[in-house]
Amino acid sequence: MAVRSEYRDEVLKVEPKGVEPVRDEERHGRPSSLFTLWWGANVEFATLAVGALPIVVFGLGFGQAVVALVLANVLGAALLALLSLYGPRLGVPQLIQSRKAFGYYGNYLPGVLNFVAGFAWFAVNTVLGVEALQYLIGITFATALIVMLVVQVLIAILGYNMIHSFERYMSILLTVVFLIVSYYAITKANMTIGFNPKVAGAAGPSGAFILTFSVAFSYLLGWMAFSSDYSRYLPKSTKPKTVFHNVFWSALISCAWLELVGLLLSTVKPIFAPTDLVTGLVPHAIAVMAMVAVIIGTITANVLNIYSGALSALVVNVPIKRWQSAIVVGVLGAVVAWTAGQGNFLVNFEFFLFLLGYWIAPWVAIVLVDYFLIQKGEYRTAIFYDKSRGVKPGFWFWIGSVAVSVLFMNQYVSPQLNFIGPIANAVPQLGDITYYVSFLLAGIGYLVYSRAKGVAQERPAAMETAGK
Repeated sequence: MAVRSEYRDEVLKVEPKGVEPVRDEERHGRPSSLFTLWWGANVEFATLAVGALPIVVFGLGFGQAVVALVLANVLGAALLALLSLYGPRLGVPQLIQSRKAFGYYGNYLPGVLNFVAGFAWFAVNTVLGVEALQYLIGITFATALIVMLVVQVLIAILGYNMIHSFERYMSILLTVVFLIVSYYAITKANMTIGFNPKVAGAAGPSGAFILTFSVAFSYLLGWMAFSSDYSRYLPKSTKPKTVFHNVFWSALISCAWLELVGLLLSTVKPIFAPTDLVTGLVPHAIAVMAMVAVIIGTITANVLNIYSGALSALVVNVPIKRWQSAIVVGVLGAVVAWTAGQGNFLVNFEFFLFLLGYWIAPWVAIVLVDYFLIQKGEYRTAIFYDKSRGVKPGFWFWIGSVAVSVLFMNQYVSPQLNFIGPIANAVPQLGDITYYVSFLLAGIGYLVYSRAKGVAQERPAAMETAGK
């Protein structure tokens, strides 16, 4: 079905496109919009909460935590930027592109998982926004949840252009507020805190460092299956270098900054709930401003989660329009948020971040290898919509790498909810290296197999152009 090209850069029109390719006449925008988009999405309270984990949960010293957080964000930002290059080149959502390596139906499971990730991230962030809204006006959790749900879903329904526009303006406000919070964090922080063996336990300094690195990396990893969703309307002539730098520097600076602020604040008082990071640490007027920023930051992050989660439902051929799918994602996320809001946020947040990365890390490896090393960016769009390509090798390498990496899993939330793989149990100083094992196994295995079998020569069987 033909898609109207008059959508172009209209902000208040509902985006008519689903997961079909963006045609040349529909291309618009500038790569600088990617900087403000990822800035707005990451300058938010959940990023701040990541920075509280190293000292409070892992027992790492302040200086060690700084190094781990910065290094993790360099790696995460680089991968996010690389995946964003697919947008202008191919004009399709990120999960559509992975059909090449996984096959049309082999890509269903990543699509389902990404759909779940969309409403799960929505839930995690919404808990923060709801708590902030309650702090400001004293309404019930349920009422605040409904308000947050309606606002976020409406923006996601309007789609791509509205999201970019909203992020552009809100990123300015968020930056101003968190600069003020940063000032108080620096003036109050105790930067001499060292390693705490009682908190770290058997993991020791190395395990605590690896866990800190992993959870910070996992935060950015959670965005990676969404990456080209927000660059696919850019003109094909957009320089890859420009796209890369806008995404890389935006993600690196925003995440490292907010996580370091969270780290500084966590040295002042124990963190039992997200709002503890500001309440009682700054003057009341600043705390109020910070809570407003928490609400706005929740929205800037969640409209991406809803939008990309909605696209994922279309990737697995759910017979529903994009705007209807956005409503479904929002409602499911609200249900999860209601449940998650009743427990220990930081502990649940840590567990969620790790779980999210277990499937995404090897998926990223296979997608990057296929694009840069096997196909060298030379795809025909029609191959993404060819149903005769049922299940391809990338799917099996993905499944196999995840299965092997379970041996290295090191997750503990409570006596009732924990899993430690045999290797992690034998060597607790490794922390949790599941991501890195699965990433390397999937990437190297798929590369060797593909070059041996000549996968780079594969072409679509029946179509030269495609549409949904």
